[in-house]
Amino acid sequence: MKVSSFFSLISLSIAVFATGCGKNKAVEIPGEIEFEIQSMSDDHKWFYFSASGFNETTLPQDAALVSIQPWTESLRVCDANTSSDGKGYVLVNHLGALVFDSDDFPSFIKDYQLFSDSTSSNLIFSNGDAFFTLSRNSFFNKNKDVDGGLGRPYLVRISNESHMFYPVVNYGDLDISGESEISGMFYDGDSFLASVKTEKKDKISFEYIQWNPVGKLSELPPQTKPGKVILTESSESAYRKANTPIEYTFAPDRLQSLLRSLPRNFSFAVVCKYAGGASPVCYMNGSPSEATTSYAVIADGWSCAIFADGTTYFNGALDGRHILNNGKNIAFRLPKLPENYFYGNFCIAGDFLIVSWEEKDFFKTGRSGFLTVDMKKLFYPESRD
Repeated sequence: MKVSSFFSLISLSIAVFATGCGKNKAVEIPGEIEFEIQSMSDDHKWFYFSASGFNETTLPQDAALVSIQPWTESLRVCDANTSSDGKGYVLVNHLGALVFDSDDFPSFIKDYQLFSDSTSSNLIFSNGDAFFTLSRNSFFNKNKDVDGGLGRPYLVRISNESHMFYPVVNYGDLDISGESEISGMFYDGDSFLASVKTEKKDKISFEYIQWNPVGKLSELPPQTKPGKVILTESSESAYRKANTPIEYTFAPDRLQSLLRSLPRNFSFAVVCKYAGGASPVCYMNGSPSEATTSYAVIADGWSCAIFADGTTYFNGALDGRHILNNGKNIAFRLPKLPENYFYGNFCIAGDFLIVSWEEKDFFKTGRSGFLTVDMKKLFYPESRD
């Protein structure tokens, strides 16, 4: 496998560390904003995370104080998406997963042993099942495994039916142990591409692998054993290509149509996901140094994008309801957050929009949680069911 020096990959490491796209900025997003949701109203609820789970609060700034920590070590929403059957999945670092069905109160799946000393990320879907990855930041986490890490879970399935997590691929299945760690990945719906970071004394190096499951991911046994995956060597260039932001002009037509009211000279990065899909793709418009971050989800019946300041664009219809605004885009702004608080990953389940929020200080996170918005109250006031 190809090994690269730390210095040749420092820019890539920073990109992965910062989630690969743009940055959070307190800027006014241009465009046709039709209304703003007030901070105190009955169409939404605020929740914050604590060591025991999540609790409701009046406003984010009223949530219980927490110590500010590096984002890899903090309780925060690290990913979210809507499944192909309309459920909302919210992955919470060091805590578990929230699964929203048709209302604004989720089922809470947690496993302290699995989540306590690992950073969770990369929520993906395969054949209708939800998965995520686990890793450790070697700078903040020095834990060692008795088996050298061979049995440590890497890819984990979320089972909403049994309310449990099921490891499906371990580090040993990928021939990774000891001082090595998977520092980033990309799943295209068929193959997994991963960067493997190795630290030995004062030297850091990277190698790149591609792996494919033998059969359905959900049917792989949890134990480390030969034959579960097909493992091949990859390259730095292949990994960079998969994870480097793409020029916005190449973004899907539905995404460009959703954001068509934005000025062409406005700089932004949008992390675009498909409901029930594989890894997201980041599209960049304008200057990367000036870009503000947004997230978008494209589903069969709707598309939605949310910027860090809460500016939201929606097109289509909620499941089982009529198309809004005669098929034209709707633009609105979520409740205004305090300074240094930002919106992030989101999903839609039934009538509810679920959006993460967090207090940020460069690479550290303080208070965090999620907002649920009753879109039926906002857009379907005539509905009585």
